[in-house]
Amino acid sequence: FFLVSGLLPASSALYILGRPQTPPLMPTRIGDLDDEVLLEMIAKPLAESDIASAVAFKRCSRRFKNLATKPVADAVKSTNENWRAAAASIGSDLCPGAAKIRGELGRNEVLKTLDLSGKKIDDEGAAAIAGALRGNAVLTHLDLGNNGIRHQGAAAIAEALRGNGVLTNLDLGWNEIGDEGVEALAFALRVNGVLKTLNLSQNQLCGVDFMGRGTYSVVGITALAEALKVNGVMTELDVSWNSIGPAGATAIAAALRGNAVLTKLDLARNGIDDAGAEALASALRVN
Repeated sequence: FFLVSGLLPASSALYILGRPQTPPLMPTRIGDLDDEVLLEMIAKPLAESDIASAVAFKRCSRRFKNLATKPVADAVKSTNENWRAAAASIGSDLCPGAAKIRGELGRNEVLKTLDLSGKKIDDEGAAAIAGALRGNAVLTHLDLGNNGIRHQGAAAIAEALRGNGVLTNLDLGWNEIGDEGVEALAFALRVNGVLKTLNLSQNQLCGVDFMGRGTYSVVGITALAEALKVNGVMTELDVSWNSIGPAGATAIAAALRGNAVLTKLDLARNGIDDAGAEALASALRVN
């Protein structure tokens, strides 16, 4: 395509030949411009204002890639620093902080890892993050551990997982999602085709904590086990410190008989007893 000559002033613009121009200027082929002019006119402005466009510019040709690489890298670094700062800002002012993260993640096309562990975002923050996940096309690692997230927050995350096609690692460890929360996640795992690593440690998945307090229920852990039977991508699952007991271990064991992809399973501190251990051992013989 062509550029209009004499474009260095801020008021200048790109024109396609044939479009009315006032005053008429002599068109110049983009290939005739030297690298310094191209860098000043296109690469730097794009990288500073629109990372997605800058990345597209890089892909146009080898020459453009060389010109745009550093400006784009600088812009990416600056952008990621902004997201990390926003994530760190979540504290006592819970809802506004979570909303800020949601808005920035929804617009960001660069950030691939987000660690919000221990930021006390609770269910409101989890819901905000879930909203961001629905519109985010690059985030692959998300850590929401130790945030006081209960079943409502887990349900919001689960709903986002149904439509998210890029998140591969999710850490929800040391929250309080309970049997209702894990049941919601289980239904999402039936249709999610990308999540490979899931940490649900210390989450009262059967309704009781590691001290045995609460009312035991096998509904949630059974739903998770059923999801494992049909999920064909998850390779690592951590359900340690959940007091799933022999019944929960037996449900997991049944899932392992038909699961051909899970390579790492953490069942530590679950009180599975001999019956649960025997069921798991039997399943592993045919897994």
